Amino acid sequence: MGRARRQTGNRERRRPFSAQVATEIVNYVCWLGSQFRQSSNRRELFVCGIDHIERHERALLARMLNGGEGITGLRSLPNITVFLDYEDLTKRDLILAIGFDHLGYTDAVREYERRGVIVYERVAASIYSRRMLESFGMDGAIRVSPLHCNSVADIDRFLQVTRQISEAAAP
Repeated sequence: MGRARRQTGNRERRRPFSAQVATEIVNYVCWLGSQFRQSSNRRELFVCGIDHIERHERALLARMLNGGEGITGLRSLPNITVFLDYEDLTKRDLILAIGFDHLGYTDAVREYERRGVIVYERVAASIYSRRMLESFGMDGAIRVSPLHCNSVADIDRFLQVTRQISEAAAP
């Protein structure tokens, strides 16, 4: 890995690239916290930023699973299975594993890509996915992993695209 140079007074100090990345992540989370709290204490800002990320991700997860006004969530979409579903959203991350009743994982990922949505195929044939899938007794899944920077509109578009794919694949 490369090294970043950091000016400290008259001397130059080398810092590993990974430390520079970690510093920028902390800076970003503190900036985010500063949008909600007035403080000069970086720890307070960081905690506030993480808290807002967690709450926003939980709201996005609830929207994906349950839908909302005018949009059907994954739990209610026909021909869709949400794997490893768990009611208590406080104990979940914003990562979902889904499948279509009438469409394979690889084909489903291609259909999402055709519509401009990026999801990932996890199949037991892959050395990177096999162990995890086998531990859950699954042969595959479509991994859906939005981020806190996604919006409710992004989630609604994903749900609309999922409905389109499901309806097109239905017998």
